Amino acid sequence: MLNVLRPHPGSMLVIFGAGGVGLSAVMAAALTGAAHIVAVDVVPSRLELARELGATATIDAGSVDVGEALREMSGGRGVDYIIESSGNLGAATTAVQILAARGTCALLGAPPAGSTVPVDVNYMHLGRRVIGVAEGDSVPQVFLPALARLHELGKLPLERLVRHYRFEDIEQAAADAESGATIKPVLLFD
Repeated sequence: MLNVLRPHPGSMLVIFGAGGVGLSAVMAAALTGAAHIVAVDVVPSRLELARELGATATIDAGSVDVGEALREMSGGRGVDYIIESSGNLGAATTAVQILAARGTCALLGAPPAGSTVPVDVNYMHLGRRVIGVAEGDSVPQVFLPALARLHELGKLPLERLVRHYRFEDIEQAAADAESGATIKPVLLFD
């Protein structure tokens, strides 16, 4: 978000997947000039948290056609910036297909090895870009202290993503992570 996409003021940004990576992207997007920050997921509680963390709108991918909803939200012009963090190939395909001219889609999700997304080469001629990003494309020695400072200032409330479990509740932690009830389970050892 901050190192690669760098949304311009007034832009529309969509984040597919409201897990740890996606919700972190929502928080980072709220620090940029993006006017519209849309979170897409299938878990209502995660969409609610996305709104609390800075999303201006949410889409429940389990109840609507996401591509159609985004076309409507963008007035038919498409989306300027997209982060696909769900690892879902259907979401990645929709993300690429909804890009505005000169829009950029960053693929962060991790589908199974060998997975592909269909891309119409002629569609890409208007300057659309699909890129892969690893580790936020950052220099950790510089970026991590900057993120820590943003957290200290209350601008990156990462603790909102964490739920603590006693070690003996490891099965519940795993079940809550699988169901989407917990974003980042952290086990405590006594």
